[in-house]
Amino acid sequence: MSLAPVRPEALAEPTRRVGPGWLALYVLANAGMFIPMQVPTTFLMPEQIAQIDPAGKIGSYAWVSMMGAISGIVIAPLAGALCDRTTGRFGRRRPWMIAGSLLCMAALVFTGVQTTVAGVALGTLVLSSAFMVIGAGLAPVVPDRVPVGQRGVVLGWATVPQAGGMVAGGLLLGLVTGFPAQYVLMAAFPLLIVVFAVTMKDPPLPREHREPFSLRTFLNGYRISPRAHPDFVWAMGSRFIMGLGYGLGTLYMPYFLDDVLHYEQLFPGESTEDGLLLVIGVNCLATISTVVLSGWLSDRLGRRRMLVFLGGVTMAVAAIPLALAPTWPMTLVSAVVLGLGYGVYLAVDTALVTEVLPASANRGKDMALANLMASLPYVLVPPIASVVLGDLGGYRSLFLCSAAMSALGAVLVWKVRSVR
Repeated sequence: MSLAPVRPEALAEPTRRVGPGWLALYVLANAGMFIPMQVPTTFLMPEQIAQIDPAGKIGSYAWVSMMGAISGIVIAPLAGALCDRTTGRFGRRRPWMIAGSLLCMAALVFTGVQTTVAGVALGTLVLSSAFMVIGAGLAPVVPDRVPVGQRGVVLGWATVPQAGGMVAGGLLLGLVTGFPAQYVLMAAFPLLIVVFAVTMKDPPLPREHREPFSLRTFLNGYRISPRAHPDFVWAMGSRFIMGLGYGLGTLYMPYFLDDVLHYEQLFPGESTEDGLLLVIGVNCLATISTVVLSGWLSDRLGRRRMLVFLGGVTMAVAAIPLALAPTWPMTLVSAVVLGLGYGVYLAVDTALVTEVLPASANRGKDMALANLMASLPYVLVPPIASVVLGDLGGYRSLFLCSAAMSALGAVLVWKVRSVR
């Protein structure tokens, strides 16, 4: 009688709870990723492009954003699949986090000295690729090391940098002047990822357990059978629609403050960047106020779908006031409501996704696909927004589209059956 092969530690389901030291370093690693991911695209690149091409800033920004997002379509699943198959004594995840961090630092420095839209687009392309490489190692760490019953609270704490990173980063940008210096400041944050990678436990994958890789295998990785894995497909669909709604409601906020509210005329002596930082600040504080609590609550109740649904509906409600009454006070109210809903949605949705991954041997690739569903909408947001802003009613229609997408994404989460 033959014995079943022993599953190596790298592929086993985690059962031991992680401690506070591990959690603290993991949170810092997420700060090292999300601050340089969010702050340049929110504060630096729009202003950089506006200085380079004042008349065509909306179209140029759309093009640059698309260049960065498109790279993830290929690189995210490819890096995830290769990460799953990485062997060696340093583990599967660690090499990708370190290599991606170094590439990220170089891309940020490069982008900071560009004086053409094409140069900024190239920097964005490389920077986005670096984040895909980092994500290949960092994203599967939770399903690799954290038991199901602890994932909500772990991801709640881990998404605090995602929620509050723009405020912290925006304030730090005020310490230095000039795009080159500001980008260099952002380039210091990936070192936090390196620290986590060096100190984390990353069991190596034995060569005999490495799945073969080929172009056909990689391309097949894009095809997740709805019949074999319906819950994973529905979870990704919900995440994609929610990302589309969130992007439509937030990506063009710098131009909304400038072109609709005329912030600098409304508050003489202040810049549009000051107003943007205030909007982001109240939004992030609202997000942080709910993100950890909602993750902890989903663990305690064992119910994730209801919280994801409530978060999505709240995000939809937040966009309606901006469509009906685009004033400065209403902008702040909407930012708070959006933050409350986004905080509930953010950690719980990621915890839900980790519970419906198709196979333990492909956690990196499958988490990359799931994360791609959150970033891929940003490929579609710029062209959609350009059409809506130009021909279909302007910012009012844009915010109504945002509300509709967020509501639809919230409804789709009920199609996930295996998670309560």
